[in-house]
Amino acid sequence: MIFSPRITAIRAALFSGEREGSPTVVRLSSVARCIFITVLLGMAGMSAQAQGLGDEVKYSARDSMRYDVALQTVYLFGAAKVEYGDVVLQADRILLDLAKNEVQAFGTLDSTGNPAGAPTFTQGGQDVTADSIRYNFDTKEGLIKEVRTQESQLYALARVSKRHANGEIHSLGGRLTTCDRPHPHYQFAVSRMIVIPDDKIVAGPAYMKIGKIPTPLVVPFGLFPNHKGGSAGLLIPSWGTSDQYGLYLLNGGYYLPLGDNFDEQLTADIYSRGSWGLRSVTRYKQRYRFSGSMDLQYSDKLNSIQEYPDFSEQRTFFIRWNHLLDPKASLTDRFNASVNAGSSQNFTNNFNSTTQDYLSNTFQSNITWNHLWTGKPYSLSVGARHSQNTLNRTFDVTLPSVNFNVQRFFPGTWFGKPAAGAPKWYENIGVTWSSVFENRLNTTEDQISIANIPNLLDRMRNGVRHTGTVSTSFKTRAFTLNPQLNITDRTYFDALRKTYVQATDTLLTDTVAGINNTFDWSIGATATSKLYGMYVFRGGRLKQIRHVITPSAALTYLPGNDTRIFGPYGPSGAESSYSPYDIGIYGTPNPNASGLVSLGLVQSLEGKVLSKKPDAKGEAVMKKLKLLDYLGINANYDLLKDSVRWSPVSTAARTRLFNFLDLNVAAAFDPYATNALGQRINRSARTADGALAHLTNANAALGFELQSKRYGKPLAGSSSDDQVVAEADPSKGAKVNFSIPWHVRVNYSWSMARAYQVAEYTEQQTQSVLFSGDLNILKYWKLGFSSGYDMEAGEWTPTSLNLYWDLHCWEFNANVIPLGVRKSFTFRINVKASVLHDLKYELRKPFGGGNELLY
Repeated sequence: MIFSPRITAIRAALFSGEREGSPTVVRLSSVARCIFITVLLGMAGMSAQAQGLGDEVKYSARDSMRYDVALQTVYLFGAAKVEYGDVVLQADRILLDLAKNEVQAFGTLDSTGNPAGAPTFTQGGQDVTADSIRYNFDTKEGLIKEVRTQESQLYALARVSKRHANGEIHSLGGRLTTCDRPHPHYQFAVSRMIVIPDDKIVAGPAYMKIGKIPTPLVVPFGLFPNHKGGSAGLLIPSWGTSDQYGLYLLNGGYYLPLGDNFDEQLTADIYSRGSWGLRSVTRYKQRYRFSGSMDLQYSDKLNSIQEYPDFSEQRTFFIRWNHLLDPKASLTDRFNASVNAGSSQNFTNNFNSTTQDYLSNTFQSNITWNHLWTGKPYSLSVGARHSQNTLNRTFDVTLPSVNFNVQRFFPGTWFGKPAAGAPKWYENIGVTWSSVFENRLNTTEDQISIANIPNLLDRMRNGVRHTGTVSTSFKTRAFTLNPQLNITDRTYFDALRKTYVQATDTLLTDTVAGINNTFDWSIGATATSKLYGMYVFRGGRLKQIRHVITPSAALTYLPGNDTRIFGPYGPSGAESSYSPYDIGIYGTPNPNASGLVSLGLVQSLEGKVLSKKPDAKGEAVMKKLKLLDYLGINANYDLLKDSVRWSPVSTAARTRLFNFLDLNVAAAFDPYATNALGQRINRSARTADGALAHLTNANAALGFELQSKRYGKPLAGSSSDDQVVAEADPSKGAKVNFSIPWHVRVNYSWSMARAYQVAEYTEQQTQSVLFSGDLNILKYWKLGFSSGYDMEAGEWTPTSLNLYWDLHCWEFNANVIPLGVRKSFTFRINVKASVLHDLKYELRKPFGGGNELLY
C-alpha cells in the first residue's frame, strides 16, 4: 500500500507512540484496525468500536495522547474526555484499556499543590466526582475512591465506593450532609451506605459531627428520601408546655404526595390535659390550568379539669380554600375561589393561630365563575359570598349571586354608517345595563346547624335588581358637560304585610309570597372645568409653581317613589307607616323628591426646582416637586327640601412633605345647629353658639419610611419584600435579605368625632402610632420588630420581636411576643434543606399568668 506523505507521517507518529494535536477518535476492534481507521481519519479525530461493545467510544484530550499498541492502551492528558453511550467521563488524566474495555481516570495537582482536574463521571443526569475512577464498559461497574456526589439536596461522600450496573453506589466510610462546602459545617459519619438513585439513601450506624467535633447524636441506621419529586414520610412534631393545656405535641403527622399534581399533609396536635386538634392541607396544581389549596381544621379545646366547676369544652372548625384559574387556561371563562369560614372562636384559642388571624374580626369568602362572549359587549357572572364577624358572631351568606352585565354601547351608531368627520350628537349617547339576582341569609353563628337548615331556608330573602344608565358628554373650550339618566327596578318575591287587630290591640306581621315590583329613576348633569395658574420666579432654585383648580357642579333630580302605607301600625294602634319592601334585600326607593345641587372644588400645587447637580453634559436639570397633591371641598344643597337643605361640608387634603413624610387630613363641618336630642334643626350654628359651622369629625394620618441607601438591592434569589417580622412562626423559613442594613416604618393616626346637643358636644378621640422595621446587627444576624402604642387607651398594641441568624446550611430563629394575652417565646434551630428539615430543635412556651393563651 502506498501512503501519502501526510498519512505516512501520521502512521509513523502512531508507531512512535505519541502525537500532538487535536482530539482523536479511534475504533477498537483490533490493533491493525485501530491503526487503519486512525490513518484514514487522521487529524480530524478518531472513534472506537471496542470488541463486544454495542456503542461507539469517543475520546479526546486537550494536551496530548499516547498510544501503546502492544497493550492496546490509550493515555489521555489534559482535560481528557471519554464518551460511551450516556456515560461521560472527564478528568485531567485518563487511561483507556481497549483490551479490557476499561477506563481509569485520575486528577492532578496544580502549581500551588491544590487538587485539580478531579474525575467526574456522568450517567443519566447523575454526576459523581472523585479522586480516582475505574469503570468497565462491559459490566457497567466501577470502583471509585473519595467519591463526592449530590443526590437531590443531599451530598454523599465516601472513601471507597463501588458503582453497580443498576446505578446503585455501595460505599464504605461515608458521610452525608446538606452543606455544599468542601468541608461541611455538619455531617453524619456512617460506616457504610447505599445510594439508590431516585429512591433513597440507606445508611448504617451513624453519628452526627459539627465540623470536626463528634456529637452524642447516634442512630443505628438511617433512611433518607432521594426522590426528585415529593416523597411520603412522617412529619416530626414540635413539643412544649402550656399552663392551660399541659404538655403538648404540635404539627406531627404524615405527608403524602398524590401524583404529580396533588399532595396531602395530615397533622395533629395533642395535649396532656385532653385537648386535641386535626388539620388537613391539600395542595394541587396543573401547569397552565389551575392551582389551589384546601385547609381544613378541627379542634376540641378543654379548659380546666372536667370535675371542676369552671370546666368548659369548645369545639371549633375552620375551612380555607383558594383556587386560581390560570389566565392561559381559557379566554372566555374564569373560576376563582377564596373561602375563609368557620367558628368565630377558632383563632382566639387555637393552638396554632397566627397573629394576623388572631387580630382579624371579619372573615370573607367569594366564589365566582365568569363567562365572556367573544366579540360581544355582555358577560355573565355566577357566584357565592360569605361574611362573618367574630365579635357579634353575625353570619351573612349570599347563595347564589347571578349578575348579567352589558358594557357600554352606543345605539346611535346602529342606524347607517357613521358620517365622515365629527360624530353626530346622538352617536355619543352610551347605554349600560346590569341585572342581578341574589339570595341572601342574615343570621348568627349559633343558628347554623344541620338540624336548623329548614328554618334557615325559610329566612332567606331574594330579589332581582335591574339598573341602567344612559349618558353622553359635551365638551366646550370652557367646560365639559355630562348628562346622565339612571333607572332602577327592584323585584321581590315576597313582601311585608301588617294588620292591626283592634279587639286584641295586637299588630300582626306576615310575609306574603308574590311578585312585587318597584321602580325609581333619576336624571342629572355634571359640569367640570380646569383652571391653570403659573407663577415664575427669576432667582433661587424654585423656578415655577403651577396651580390647578378643578371646579365641578352637578344637578340631580330624583322624583321619589313613596311606597309607604299609613295606618294604625304603631304602639297601641298609633298612627305609623311601613313599606311592603322593608324586608327587600335591595331596600326601598327614596320616598321624598329631591333636587340636589352638588358643588366641588379640587386644587393641586406643583413646582419645578433646579437640581443641585448638573447632568452628565454639565447642563442644569429641572425636577418636579409636588407641594400639594390634593385639596378638596364638597357640599350638597337640596332645592326641594323645606328645611335643612345644606349637607355637612367635607374637606380633605393630601401631600408629601420633604419627599418622605406622607400627610393625609380630612374633616366635616355642619352649618346647622342641633336640638337637645342631637337632631339637626333649621337654624344656623352661628345663631346657636357663634361658630360658623360645627366640626363633627376629623382624622389625620402621618407616616414615613426611612431606609438605608442599599435598601431594595436584594441578594440573588431573594426578594426585596422579604420581612423578618412578617409572621411569628419561624418554621416558615422565609428568605431574608441581608443587603438591607436597616429599615423602619412609622405611622401615626388620629381621629375625632363630636356629637352636638344645642351648644354643647361630647367628643371621642383615638390616636395611635405603629412602627416596624429590621436591622442587620451582624453580617448574618437580623433583628426585626413590630409594635405600636394606643395613646388614648395607654396600652401597647400587639408586639413582636424576631431574631434571625443565617448559618449557611442551618438557620436560627427566635421570636418573642412580650405583651398581651399571647405572650410567648419561640425558639427554633433547623437544617435549611427540606429533606432534613425535621432535624431541628424547637421550643414554644407561653409565659406570664396561668390564663395566657398558647401561641
